[in-house]
Amino acid sequence: MSYTKAWGNISPFAVSALILCFAFAATTQKACAQDADAAPKPSKFTPSMDVSVGVEGDLTITRMPTSTYVYGSSGAEFTQVTQSAAPSAGAFASFHQSFKPWLGYNVHFGYTRFTEHYSNANQFNSSLGIPVGSSFIRGDIRSNVYDLTVSSVFEGPRTKRFSTFAEAGGGGLFFTPLSATTAVMGTGLGNQTRPALVFGAGANIKLRPRLDLRAEYRGLFYKSPDFGLTDIQPGTSPGLFPMTRLFTVTSTPEVSLVYHFGRTAPEKVKAKRD
Repeated sequence: MSYTKAWGNISPFAVSALILCFAFAATTQKACAQDADAAPKPSKFTPSMDVSVGVEGDLTITRMPTSTYVYGSSGAEFTQVTQSAAPSAGAFASFHQSFKPWLGYNVHFGYTRFTEHYSNANQFNSSLGIPVGSSFIRGDIRSNVYDLTVSSVFEGPRTKRFSTFAEAGGGGLFFTPLSATTAVMGTGLGNQTRPALVFGAGANIKLRPRLDLRAEYRGLFYKSPDFGLTDIQPGTSPGLFPMTRLFTVTSTPEVSLVYHFGRTAPEKVKAKRD
């Protein structure tokens, strides 16, 4: 079959319909392109400044290191110390300012009250594996805890109503003892400041143009306070205090209300443009 004969079998109506289809497709594509150009683009990052007030939970991991000392052929001594803190709730306030997605800072001040727990367990086994002697002492110190930290803030993915961030920095924890289970309050137990590293991440959910709900996690890495006591502090009755100095992490999940300064409602912006 020749090409001429093949084209001769195509009716003028089919050719016209094909031309109209191409014309309609071209017109539709052009209109879609114009609509895409006219559609508002996602808003870019805008520098912001805000304050927040909220509540937090303080959860401290328990450290339980064990050590062994061998006395030649006589036997071995096993020692285990523990260090922990009771779960507690606290309050905090923070100030945040961002200049760019990768450049911002956060100042955080928090308060809580918890009890530090310390213990020292010791056991001596003879070379035959028979326990010869053992001891166990423990002590608790209740204190007010204030934290003041400054951290760099890095903005993460965001949408119109949802934004994320991460932070890392440092500061100090300030311990003020209130009471102790052993009578060591008069044996040099005093206030103490511990340097701390802070890290965390969180998210904001927009409630109103100037008001957000923020949920975040902060971790505090620091050395447990000793309140000026020695490792095994001779005290008054009932006896010794099993002080330990171990690095630990306190996790502080937080929920807060955030007020933004200078944020303009999207409705007002649209009205001004119109």
